[in-house]
Amino acid sequence: MLEAITWNTYFCTLAIGITAYYLIILGLYYPKELCSLISGKSLQFNSTGQQEKERKPSRTDSTDPDRFEELEITVAELQGILGRARNMTDKNLLLKQLSQILSSHPGLRDPAYRVAIGNYLSENIPKQTRHKISESELETIWTE
Repeated sequence: MLEAITWNTYFCTLAIGITAYYLIILGLYYPKELCSLISGKSLQFNSTGQQEKERKPSRTDSTDPDRFEELEITVAELQGILGRARNMTDKNLLLKQLSQILSSHPGLRDPAYRVAIGNYLSENIPKQTRHKISESELETIWTE
């Protein structure tokens, strides 16, 4: 039975089936965009299928990119301090410098950012300096 089907027939059927599938998807999820495509208007597809005015802004939409940039800046500053602290013998001075950096970035006090920075510090302080840091010492950095 399969020998009766040629490759040409197979590929034509496949092309028609895929085209029909995507037209159905366009009709279900992007009806306004499909109508504008048919009428010849300019296309403006939205990734969610909703119009921009219908989209409800979430609480973190405008602040997440800013916080990620702030997190990157903070990590770069922390790397600089840890790089200079290789020969530093006073652990309290190091903790004070770290505390000053973190206090200049109050937006990073959310638990997710705080945990990320804490993990970064607990991993990199022993690698880059001679000091070992405990969880309680990390907490004091945030409270100062």
